[in-house]
Amino acid sequence: MSLPSSPSRASRWARFQPPQRPAGHVDRPRVQTLLDETTARERVTVVTAPSGYGKTSAVSAWATANPGQVAWLTLSAFDADPRRLSTGIVQALQSLARSGDTEFDEILTVDAGSDDTGNALDTLADALDGAERPVYLVIDDAHRAQAALTDGLLGALIDMGPEPLRIIVVGTSYVELALARWALTHPLSSIRADQLAFDLDEIAGMLTGVRTDVTPEMIFEDTRGWPIAIQVVQLTGVPPLSRDGHDEELMRDYIREHVLGGLPTELARFVLRTSICPDLTVELAVVLAGREDVEALLHSCVTMGLFLDRFDTDHGPVYRWHSKFARHCNEILELAQPGKREQLHRAAARFFEPTDPLTAVLHWIDAGDFDAALCTIHAHWVGILVGAESAMLERVCMTLPEPHAQDPTVLLVRACARDIAGATDVARLLLASAVSRAAEIGDDPVFDLSLPRAQLFLLDDRAEVTRASTIVQSQMQTPDGGSVQDHAALLYLLGWAEMRHRNEPERTVQLLSAAAQEAHAIGDEVLKRRALSHLAFVLAWTGNLTQAEQVLADLGERVDDDGPWHPYAGGGASTAVGLIGYLSDDLPRATQALSQVLRGGSGRRTFAGVARMILAWTAAASKDPGARRRAGIELQEIPPQESQGVSWVAFRHASLAALAESAGQRDRALAIAARYVESDNLPLVSVILAGIIRRSGDPLTALKMLRRLVRYQSISYIQVATLITGAMVQRRRDNVELMHSLCEQALEIAEKENVRRPFCDGDLEMRQLLTEHLAWGTQYEDFVAACLRPHEANSPLELLSEREKTVFDQLRTTRTMAEIAQTLAVSINTVKTHQRAIYRKLGVASRREALRLLS
Repeated sequence: MSLPSSPSRASRWARFQPPQRPAGHVDRPRVQTLLDETTARERVTVVTAPSGYGKTSAVSAWATANPGQVAWLTLSAFDADPRRLSTGIVQALQSLARSGDTEFDEILTVDAGSDDTGNALDTLADALDGAERPVYLVIDDAHRAQAALTDGLLGALIDMGPEPLRIIVVGTSYVELALARWALTHPLSSIRADQLAFDLDEIAGMLTGVRTDVTPEMIFEDTRGWPIAIQVVQLTGVPPLSRDGHDEELMRDYIREHVLGGLPTELARFVLRTSICPDLTVELAVVLAGREDVEALLHSCVTMGLFLDRFDTDHGPVYRWHSKFARHCNEILELAQPGKREQLHRAAARFFEPTDPLTAVLHWIDAGDFDAALCTIHAHWVGILVGAESAMLERVCMTLPEPHAQDPTVLLVRACARDIAGATDVARLLLASAVSRAAEIGDDPVFDLSLPRAQLFLLDDRAEVTRASTIVQSQMQTPDGGSVQDHAALLYLLGWAEMRHRNEPERTVQLLSAAAQEAHAIGDEVLKRRALSHLAFVLAWTGNLTQAEQVLADLGERVDDDGPWHPYAGGGASTAVGLIGYLSDDLPRATQALSQVLRGGSGRRTFAGVARMILAWTAAASKDPGARRRAGIELQEIPPQESQGVSWVAFRHASLAALAESAGQRDRALAIAARYVESDNLPLVSVILAGIIRRSGDPLTALKMLRRLVRYQSISYIQVATLITGAMVQRRRDNVELMHSLCEQALEIAEKENVRRPFCDGDLEMRQLLTEHLAWGTQYEDFVAACLRPHEANSPLELLSEREKTVFDQLRTTRTMAEIAQTLAVSINTVKTHQRAIYRKLGVASRREALRLLS
């Protein structure tokens, strides 16, 4: 398996924009017209030619002439993964939508990390439907996608994309082979090498102002219009050395003698040294060139049209060598100074190691220093896996030569990468191989350091994960605990493990908060957002709904991670929204957010499984038969056994019990709940099942069940459920004062975090308790009135407008009409007008009748 050229963060910054127009660029109206005509006629345009034919230059010049309409995506070897490619496509279109043209704002609602191709396709179609002008999506270097070119979202867009979206696929001849079916059925959709080649008029334009004795006819005869050869003539004024313009060896010699040979010595030296990295920043160029004046040298190269493109990004300028020119320069450098290329790759590796260790690994490999590559993997693998390139790290590990490929820690890394990719069984096999290999080797401090970190990914047993977590925490306190980047990743990994295994809720919050803060400090937005997404869920799960809402607000409109971890651990924030919606009795909000998790492609062993459980509870609470039926179907996707520390069987049972009770099958619901009466480590599940037992007429057993959750008594919804169930027990014992005291305590906690669901579960006895408490007197009249509002499907309350519902909530309180008017900041006459409308719609004649109807 061959590895790509070393990527860097610089290339990722520049992937969503075309290069700037280089110096010496000659407008080619013929090619621009060809692109205009083809894109107007065809939904998909395929621009294919060998390297050196100016494909990118031609299409980028055309894109410049269509401002505000072109979304650009340059692919890298990473995009051979269909999911990553699909994510890049959505991000490119969203980048266009954010550029100022509001006509396509709906594109921003597409989940970039989703593997639901159909949903993404539908949303894009809806966003572009009726567009007054076309939107163009350019996929440059498309050959790098390999088989992914016809898979996922791009394949779907090519086959059945919306008419206003025009796709331009740019790459080598492989692209035309991959899209052969389209090319055969749309023969006029392809622009090939012969059409991109320069004609006599264009060659004459290129030579304007160039001192040369050769004529356009001579150049055309020698080069057959090959753009890179003509650009060399333009640059040097020297005619080609051979009539075979495509001779690679002759082209290399030509570049050495006439391109580099015609440059000042220092500039030629700079070109040779820096061309070992396809993408450059000023800082990297300083390291490679060994001098400080690189900005001026880079500017000279761009100004001269020396096969160097410049991209202006939010992170500063990024430069990219033309691949063919860089390859020839690499060969020239190796011939002139054997070993220099390897030396420069080592310098690049040391430059990238602190901030981009995966790029450093690839440079070590390019230098042939596999021991150094292995050391970098050993030191930084957790940070790389937790980041955005877990799949690439696994590919790198698989290409290492023996004995490096069988290094125990490398096997651990591959095991974790496979687990992230969803191949759990393969991950377990690799873990076993790593342990076996380590036993054969004997003392291996690196493996001893790495094993507990890998166990945080791979183990299911809570006690074993707790031991691994303790070891990792002690490792982090040592002087060689790792870089700042690795420290943030380890904090996140610890929080991720603690979250799944529900060990210490407060500690989980601390770990994820610290991970987000450190990730922000080092500029790692991917890790920061993922840590905040999971933090939002943990805060919601621990009953801190107000704090969870604040974290969600910090995340902004796009709350969930759309990177490669999305199918492994994505959907945390949306699941948090769903849980908050359920606990606050905002069932439409819960349904929408949880459905988004399921559409978004989160792994069923993580948040999608949790979302299905909460969706079932939400459907049960709604009393909507259709919603219950759909939720029941979704439950089939919940894993059948415990994994990653999650009790999926219990989640399934709690869901089935809630749906059964909602459908009137109380005996079945009670039979399920009875299995968990003695449980002490399933807080959410226990609250749901205790509620079923309480509503069956046994609040005392429900109270005992809730009191067993000793470790979780600080969680707000557990406190509320325990107190209100205790109040119900005291009501049956006629301990009125204690009943009201417990009820008021429950309301105080519930109102602070907006935990309404325990009061809104449809139980007649609960409604009677709250009504009595209203009459007794409470500080939380509005909160109680809102909780008493029914929301079952086809409820008479649905006849009322939102304003009338608000007034009706006030009618539930002990307030007079004047006090209601004051509370709502309206006149008494306005309140009376709404009151009369309410009575008319409900078919009642008094406040008491209205309350009785909806009690």
